[in-house]
Amino acid sequence: MAKDGLVAETGELAAIQGLRDTLDACAVLARTRGAPEAIHKVTEALAVLEAEHGPSGLWRSRLVPEARAHPFSALMHQCPLTAHSFRRPRGYPGDADLLDIIYRHPDGRSFEDHATAFGADAFAFTIDVAACEAVRARKTLLAERIDAVAVQRPGAEVLSVACGHLREAETSRAVQNRQIARLVATDQDADSLALVANSPAARAGLVEARRVTVRNFLGKRHDLGPFDFVYAAGLYDYLEERAAKRLTQALFGLLKDGGRLLVANFLTGIWEAAYMEVYMDWPLIYRSREEIIGFADLIPAGQLARRDYFEDASQTIGFLELFKA
Repeated sequence: MAKDGLVAETGELAAIQGLRDTLDACAVLARTRGAPEAIHKVTEALAVLEAEHGPSGLWRSRLVPEARAHPFSALMHQCPLTAHSFRRPRGYPGDADLLDIIYRHPDGRSFEDHATAFGADAFAFTIDVAACEAVRARKTLLAERIDAVAVQRPGAEVLSVACGHLREAETSRAVQNRQIARLVATDQDADSLALVANSPAARAGLVEARRVTVRNFLGKRHDLGPFDFVYAAGLYDYLEERAAKRLTQALFGLLKDGGRLLVANFLTGIWEAAYMEVYMDWPLIYRSREEIIGFADLIPAGQLARRDYFEDASQTIGFLELFKA
């Protein structure tokens, strides 16, 4: 075997053994000190390994499967948040039920009720990490933006893309007080749309649930009409760069003059990212500030009145807000 190959193999074996030793130590820590300290330690260790071995491919090819095969995984999957994400009951990551758990919504409480004592202890830690806090703050921001456009543009029409359970509508004063003309909620998930269609706002005729996919938007295969405010909160974390830019262009094209588009994406450098990938099977496409701003690259300059970028308080999620001329 060539010297370089031997060095690479030795380094790979050392990384795997180091991971095993860390997980063994975390299992002991979980039994003696409790879930929070064990989760903190494993999250920190996995973040270091992902940063070191992600570029070479070793992280996903060997270390992620190794970590999942270790008995410590069974402890992590007693956490209802972690377990639900890993099981993917709807067949894809980050489903609306998972967001309900993160939101601490009443519909998500049943997942907590069946947790073991260790699982409840683990959940008390995982539910308050920065990524979960940022997701809750994102929902609040969406409700505030709906309320603002209702004031600024009486009779406003709003479009939610990949709406999930549309929980922001439950806390939006404009929706609850019928201060907008309509809110069209689109998704590819029939279960999510069925729940939205049965909501009080939908039964009152204010919210309309429609099955529209990313491909439908890109191909302009829909009849949704123009809007004052369009937003996509959690979709872009799963889109490749070209699709993200094309979708931004398509959604911007649905705005009325003076309307606004808001999209969001998780930022690079998130501490919990490696834990999310290993134990939650929830890999995201993390992006930099420049990459998120670049979503608007396909929009003609003459159509764009303003392009704003901002982040949540923890610098976990980046937001791009585009205003049509």
